[in-house]
Amino acid sequence: MRRVWALSLIILLTACSRGEPPKPVTRVTASVAGDHSAVYWLDSQQGRPISLSEHVWQGDYGEYRGEYVWRDGQLRALKREGEQLADNTRVPFSLHVRFDASGEPVFQRYRQDGAIIPLDSAALTRLYQESNQILDQAQGQIARNVSVLQGQRIGEYWVDCRGERQRWVFDDAIPPVVVSKLLQPGTFVIGAGNPGIGKDTIDALVLVRREKACLTRPQLLAE
Repeated sequence: MRRVWALSLIILLTACSRGEPPKPVTRVTASVAGDHSAVYWLDSQQGRPISLSEHVWQGDYGEYRGEYVWRDGQLRALKREGEQLADNTRVPFSLHVRFDASGEPVFQRYRQDGAIIPLDSAALTRLYQESNQILDQAQGQIARNVSVLQGQRIGEYWVDCRGERQRWVFDDAIPPVVVSKLLQPGTFVIGAGNPGIGKDTIDALVLVRREKACLTRPQLLAE
């Protein structure tokens, strides 16, 4: 036993002496404000953001997936793909911008409905600021312990995306008439809430569908 303990201590000290950083920590959270709802996947290392992915729904204004990368606390890249409203019609768009260590844009590519549209300096500045605001939003929700709960109503149970039964309760802010519709068999719900012992509380509805549609994390910058 002493040999095992000594060997473990040597391995630990060797790793520390090499200065190996701890592994990144991933947290998943969500926010809902009117017609705008989003799910965030945030990677942090030693308390600093590394990357963030998001899936955003904006009602009639569109839906998109996004990914952001920070290095040494500075935003270095962002990419979005989806649909947005243009001339009262939802059209496809994609956006890719890279920044240097000073926050200056060094690459941009914006397509809307197949057309390439240059972004001026004001638009690029707004994107930089907006990206950091999204980070603040995600960190704030994580600090409030807001988690993402997703599952489908099967019989008298909620079944999550791992196939496990869950017990959900809905906050009083969600009207009873809405809850009764959610309890119909087959309804798929993505909610923002707080896990509890024996049951989870859904505080807000991120997305409701009539078919199962489990979310997966967007990976746009690696594509």
